[in-house]
Amino acid sequence: MKQTRDSGGYLTNYDKVIELKMPRDFLPAQLEVLDLIKYKKATLYSGAFRAGKTLLLVHASIMTCLKHPGAKGILLSQVSSQVKSAVFDLFLEELKLYQKQLDDAGIKLKLTKKELHSSGSLEVEFYNGSRVLFRSCKTKKEQRKYASITFDFFGLDEPVDMDEEVFDQLIGRISGTGNVSNMFGLLTTNPGSELHWLYQNFYPPEGHSKYNPEFAYVETSTRDNYLLPDYKGYIRSCELKWDRDWVLRYLDGKWGMFSGQIFKEYNPKIHVQDVKDIPVKYKILAVDWGLRDPYCILVGGVTNDNRLLILEEYYSKKTTSHELSKMIAKLHSQHHFRKGYIDPSAADLILQCYQRGVPCGSRRNNGDIRSLSNNDVTFTISRLQTLFKHNMILIDKSCHNLRKQIPSYRYEDGTDKPRKENDHAVDALRYLVTDFDPLHKDSWFDVIYYRVNKWG
Repeated sequence: MKQTRDSGGYLTNYDKVIELKMPRDFLPAQLEVLDLIKYKKATLYSGAFRAGKTLLLVHASIMTCLKHPGAKGILLSQVSSQVKSAVFDLFLEELKLYQKQLDDAGIKLKLTKKELHSSGSLEVEFYNGSRVLFRSCKTKKEQRKYASITFDFFGLDEPVDMDEEVFDQLIGRISGTGNVSNMFGLLTTNPGSELHWLYQNFYPPEGHSKYNPEFAYVETSTRDNYLLPDYKGYIRSCELKWDRDWVLRYLDGKWGMFSGQIFKEYNPKIHVQDVKDIPVKYKILAVDWGLRDPYCILVGGVTNDNRLLILEEYYSKKTTSHELSKMIAKLHSQHHFRKGYIDPSAADLILQCYQRGVPCGSRRNNGDIRSLSNNDVTFTISRLQTLFKHNMILIDKSCHNLRKQIPSYRYEDGTDKPRKENDHAVDALRYLVTDFDPLHKDSWFDVIYYRVNKWG
């Protein structure tokens, strides 16, 4: 190939392959990721603060472009300021280390042919025709800008902040230019809730309906990064400065742990068991309802030693109050609930269930039916915290949504109000403990009332 030079005297065409080495030392977990992207369709690198996540993303992209002429990739962050400062600027800084290898060897080859720094059009084009775009993806408008472009690889920096639609769209766009042997996506992130789409897509075990053999994950933590300056001092300062929840998520890199987590007393190893066959003296019901949002029905039972068992869970959405009331009435005919605690805001559902014979309300003087549920959030949370602390509540392993939502149930930052997201099963659980008291002894009235209600 004929060699030509630009105005700086650097070669822009070449007639031989020059092998560049990564100018950084990488940790074993990072090296594992670099191997996985050679044959996996998508790899999640999950870690805590200062675990070298974005640095790895940048170097994986640079090496892909250098080794595969004509490759096309895109790196995304949630907002434009983040993609510029956290990804694009770092990309250029690390690229200088590769350029230095050539300069030190006396090789007059400029690695980049074009660098666009304008907001919304960040791009690097390599001497061999490879290109990397840098974009934000918070809005639909931003997402449409790259929707029609075909890529060989993509990278998501902190996808824990992104919508799943971004990932789905990109997975569909890596049909490839034919210049990269294995097209891939690399996602580098802090951990989040086990309900997050990242966890749901990358962590399901083999045999699960969402298990994808083309997806892989690698976990790391700040403690693993022994390359940090003043490693021991930094770790110790974090442990002293922050609370346990912060340390678990941002230092240890654990999924499902949060600052503001409400039910810290909840321990799946203690509170989740096979409980369906444990005898109970009576059963109760709780319902959180939504037409567009999911509904959740919990069937509870109280044992002879006054422990609360969560026996069954029914969870779905787009169900009318009429359909749901029929379902609840059918459950009542099977379980003979002593009481039913229904979302106080679902007046129509409460009325229909009451008319179908479910003991879920009391009639006011004006004829309205009032829910038996206590929707005092602070009170019901406090009661559940006490029950978990003293191991007076057990949850059957089949209650998957409740098990997932309890660890992620947390307060809004700086407030004592729970966040209103993925909370339907927990809300039902709050209703269920409205008047449950493990120290309560049934009176003769309670026993007679339940037996009359049970046997009609």
